[in-house]
Amino acid sequence: MDELAERARRQQSRRRHQEEFLQRLLARRPEARQKYQNLMDHPEVIPEVMMEGVVQTEAAGLPALDSHEIVLETIVNEERPVLFVRDDWVDTEKVFAVGDEAKELIRDLNQQRPALQPLMPLIGRIDVIDFPGLAYLGTGWLVDVDIVVTNRHVACLMAHQDANKFAFSHGVGGRTIQSSFNTLHEFDDLAPDQARAFEVKEVLYIEPDSSPLDIAFLRIARRTDGSRQDRITVSVADVGENVQVVAIGYPARAPKRVIPNQDLMKQLYLDRYDVKRAAPGLTMGPEQGSTRHDCTTLGGNSGSVVLNIKTGEAVGLHFAGLYQESNFAVRATVLGDYINRKIWTRPAVIRGESVKRAVKPDIRPTLQSPVKALGQMSDAAGAGWVTVTIPLSITVSLGQPVTGGTPSIDPQPKVGDVDRRSGGGRGGAAAAMGDPSLAEAAVRAFWDERPQGVIAARVGFEEKNGEISDEMFIAASVPPAQLEAVEARGPSDYRGVPVRYLPADVTEQLESAIIVETVDHISYDDDARTGAGFSFNPVSEQMTVRVHVGPEYSWDELKGFLEDADGQLVSAMYEFHGSHIKDAIEARLKAGASLTMVLDNASFSDVKDDDEEFDRIPVFKRWKTRFKQRFDRVVAPEGVRGLISDSYHIKVTVREDDTFWLSSGNWKMDSSQPIVTEEQRQNASEVDLPGNREWHVIIRNRTLAERFRNHIEQDFKRSRALGGGDVPPSKEAADPFIDVALEEGPVLERRPPERIVKPRTIDREVNVQPLLTPDQEGAVYSEAVLKLIRSARKSLLFQIPYIGMPSNPRVDRGYIDELIETLTQKLKTLDDARVILRAGGSKFSAPTHAAWYFKSKGVDINERLRSIQNHHTKGMIVDGKRVLIGSHNWSKPGVTLNRDASLIFDDEEIASYYAEAFEIDWDRANPIKPKRFVKAESVILEAVGPVPPPGYRRIRLSELMKEDD
Repeated sequence: MDELAERARRQQSRRRHQEEFLQRLLARRPEARQKYQNLMDHPEVIPEVMMEGVVQTEAAGLPALDSHEIVLETIVNEERPVLFVRDDWVDTEKVFAVGDEAKELIRDLNQQRPALQPLMPLIGRIDVIDFPGLAYLGTGWLVDVDIVVTNRHVACLMAHQDANKFAFSHGVGGRTIQSSFNTLHEFDDLAPDQARAFEVKEVLYIEPDSSPLDIAFLRIARRTDGSRQDRITVSVADVGENVQVVAIGYPARAPKRVIPNQDLMKQLYLDRYDVKRAAPGLTMGPEQGSTRHDCTTLGGNSGSVVLNIKTGEAVGLHFAGLYQESNFAVRATVLGDYINRKIWTRPAVIRGESVKRAVKPDIRPTLQSPVKALGQMSDAAGAGWVTVTIPLSITVSLGQPVTGGTPSIDPQPKVGDVDRRSGGGRGGAAAAMGDPSLAEAAVRAFWDERPQGVIAARVGFEEKNGEISDEMFIAASVPPAQLEAVEARGPSDYRGVPVRYLPADVTEQLESAIIVETVDHISYDDDARTGAGFSFNPVSEQMTVRVHVGPEYSWDELKGFLEDADGQLVSAMYEFHGSHIKDAIEARLKAGASLTMVLDNASFSDVKDDDEEFDRIPVFKRWKTRFKQRFDRVVAPEGVRGLISDSYHIKVTVREDDTFWLSSGNWKMDSSQPIVTEEQRQNASEVDLPGNREWHVIIRNRTLAERFRNHIEQDFKRSRALGGGDVPPSKEAADPFIDVALEEGPVLERRPPERIVKPRTIDREVNVQPLLTPDQEGAVYSEAVLKLIRSARKSLLFQIPYIGMPSNPRVDRGYIDELIETLTQKLKTLDDARVILRAGGSKFSAPTHAAWYFKSKGVDINERLRSIQNHHTKGMIVDGKRVLIGSHNWSKPGVTLNRDASLIFDDEEIASYYAEAFEIDWDRANPIKPKRFVKAESVILEAVGPVPPPGYRRIRLSELMKEDD
């Protein structure tokens, strides 16, 4: 069939559909007959956008529409609205809805919000990387914890049958197509929260081409905590006619050959495509074994869920939607049968048929906007916004309020609504005040209906006599500039729990204001790291282990390690700033040694102290010129096209092929590698030493050294292949200065230690397991540490600068939440479980936020939690027999997609050594103090003028975006 004939067929099909639509509408609403008859009799009142369709139809080479056809199209247009989804609910204001039935559908949909809103985070867009010309393929929705259902023709675009399984196909440049399931992509959601994006791990099942059923199932990387609905229930019976339904998915712009009247499509969709939309309508009579509906859909809706508005159950899987022509969905009974039988557990070779990579015409989404290239400057988001690249595309509001899009909560309970607001009257209030679980439930519900301007919410605890008391409240964080306004309109209590509106800290402002391209997918090359040389299996061999801690012996031990380098040094380093370390390495280069380095762009931050730091760019350039092939370096690329998410945070150097240094500390004089004299050590119990508490280790063992060397050399190779250079790209232009408020409130100085811990050498067989991220997307580290924590039977001692606590009570962050949950259980149940955090806060999580969280879970924070200034250790001792040391921070990227290195020793002597350092710090640490909030706190301002305003400090924007050092 030629193109003109196909267009004519579509026009006839649309007319049949519209005639059927009108007759069904008049059967339901006979009072509308006169209204529409008048429209047919008086074509002069036909909307202009419909008359424009006549011109566009003629331009397409099709017969002109008569007045009857124009009226039919007008009726469907006015009666079947398409609503944006914002903040997991429909936007009933920004919508084109004229007809009485359209308004009724919107009203009924909104009335079912309690039942339908929890389903919105279970519906997502199937995004792709390296697919030619497309950023996404369609829609899907969760039918199990980690199982997504979509259409066969969607799955076939990215996967093909390979023997007894389905494999991802090759796309642009021969690269394997990558896919993710993202449950946001809402209106103007330019870069959705990556906590709502889940990697498609595998295509589990694709229905054979010979079958009329357009079904496929995918497995995604997703975990749930059981606190909210984790799947959509499928109706046990097929639905009849005239049942109110809503199709939820991601409609894409259709070309003129499919929809001649482009102006009409723009009117309906408000010229915004590729975002989550809800299209209410009614079911129609079944046809060809499928459920039909009259919701307005476009390409991209393939795989949408069709929900019964009244029950919230799925009544179909949308698979064929042609604009004002037909809408077909896989029946509920068929879909339910597949899910109940878990058909995806069957072999991929189904019924002896092969799965072809093919798609029916006009069903595949037609997208006009390709994925924005990484590093490309995005359009300005409005006054007061600036877009930069670090190398991620980021938009930050500098000094401007950040507003939410959710209506304010009515501070007073409505009649008949007492249970929802106050837990059932004052008795409910008292219960909520005494029961953390009720307070947590209140926080989650508050978040779902939060007042405009609230950007974070958690359970907080009041201050009494300078301590954290037992009195709970909902801590609602608000940008400081909006604090008074939000306080004035927000409720003072919710479900019987008091609400306190607090100025958001820097982290919360960044999380709410920054739009970042997805970094839940990186270009790390697990497939290139196979075999014994890259193994993460434990090693039980003869080795020499030099255990030591800082600041007392940090530099002495590192200096000795470097001075013994006569051949090759291979180093992976987050921050290399120290002049004394530069001098030591340069001496070895002059003596004939070689150095290969993989660095983070944090190594190239501005020199802050000429006495302690060297200017990296000219020094490295000089080294390359002088030492030629004996010195080389690369900056690890970041982001979706990078080696890591946002921080090459590792601290490992391999000497020759048999010895390596591994640490929690960077190569910086002011913190991790201070020069400490013997006289200072002798007086350490009277005057505290300079620098951070760090745990270090030097190991001589060829097996372990070669593994780390192999990974670092592969990092170097991969970084070059991904475009990594000698220096970060466009450093100054991409990384502007900003001014941030200085933290207020006193921070207790670290007391001198009771004693210092001298280095110790162990020379015998030792059992040790190496751990790296982002290998296997964090599974190597996270699974091993989860196993370590769960193995604790008597004691667990944990020293970590911060724990990245969630600010959104509905977010699911994967491994970091699982680690926190497992740690929390041990803090509640073990005889001796203690955590030391860093005092003074962190841009990722203030100590008080951690204390609030643990207390809300029933942990005795007075006995289990303390903080100390200037501690940078990331270590854990379990039962006095096993010890974890390394560089892994406890943040979402820190345990998954950043480059870090750690070791787990199964060795009582080594564990006892670091336990001694822990006990020294515990004795000089302090209880976690309540957070003191000041209204002017932590406003982020654009850097203007030669110096920052009083009370502010000027820093690079990248410093707020990076992992803590």
